[in-house]
Amino acid sequence: MRRVGGPLCKCPFSFSVFIAKTLTTAGMLAALFLSARALPAQAPAGAAPTLFVGYLPDYKGVSFTDYASKIDLSHMTHLNLAFGNPPKCNGTCTATSDMTFAVKSQTDSDVDAIVKLAHAAGVKVLLSIGGGGGDQLILQFYNAGLSQPLVASLSSYLTAHGLDGVDVDIEDPSNMGAPFATFVQAVVTTVRPQGKLVTAAVAKYMQDSMPDTALHQFDFINVMSYGSYTAAKTSLDFYANDKKVPRNKIVLGVPFFGSAADDSKEEDYATIFANYPNAWRVDTVSGGPLDGGLGFNYVGEDTMAREVKLGKEYGGVMVWELMGDAPAPHSLLQVIHSHL
Repeated sequence: MRRVGGPLCKCPFSFSVFIAKTLTTAGMLAALFLSARALPAQAPAGAAPTLFVGYLPDYKGVSFTDYASKIDLSHMTHLNLAFGNPPKCNGTCTATSDMTFAVKSQTDSDVDAIVKLAHAAGVKVLLSIGGGGGDQLILQFYNAGLSQPLVASLSSYLTAHGLDGVDVDIEDPSNMGAPFATFVQAVVTTVRPQGKLVTAAVAKYMQDSMPDTALHQFDFINVMSYGSYTAAKTSLDFYANDKKVPRNKIVLGVPFFGSAADDSKEEDYATIFANYPNAWRVDTVSGGPLDGGLGFNYVGEDTMAREVKLGKEYGGVMVWELMGDAPAPHSLLQVIHSHL
């Protein structure tokens, strides 16, 4: 600071210097106070982030390359590609059987395109293996004692496509005993040292068949609840209290589809909404033009908002599946964004 004019006094510490220093200090304190007020509230040290996991299916006749321009990755933390599996063995699987993983109906370039897009948005991408029915392509190998070579092939696929981990989706309760636990252990010991995640899709109905040693190996679990708010709360309580899974590792699954009242059929939420324009207001419809008036149960906007808030009390939310959403202004994805 340049002083204009002569000193007010000839003393070693002049009054003008004192005033300047005082004003400077006050200004600094005021600036610090204002900047502190402007800062966003910070999560407590060590607090786990709220997860938002979305599944992207490979079986709807849409290439991942084409869908890459449409997918909304806002708020998403993990994208699961469903599903990647090896071929079916010709008879009993052996060490010489083809164990090459692939995402059915997608080329390698399709997979690479969606991985590149997600990574650019800061989203981790996992290969979901198995799936309803597709799990037979996984368990055929681990039931034959071939977990190690199968996992070696899986690891090669993850590396080749820059994937961030694997999501284990085995849904056959009759094939989730010791061989399943051995397979999970092989996955964990192979890919986790590479810095990759190991997660799982789980459900209360099949949990008695899964060894707890396997359940507690996963980085987090995606709970396939897909029902009412009460059912969602019951499922989360089960895993937290009965199975002793840490709450921040329990992710609530929410549906972008509806199930027929008699469980004979499923329809995307987008299809339900197209046939019932007020479907977003409620959680059940029937008597309209869809499937001969068959009744469907699903999750509408209000219940979705409640379930998202519930999921935030645990690890977060998971969507099955992203292509099933309705357009704005009644997009369930927008409901998740606004409450997550």
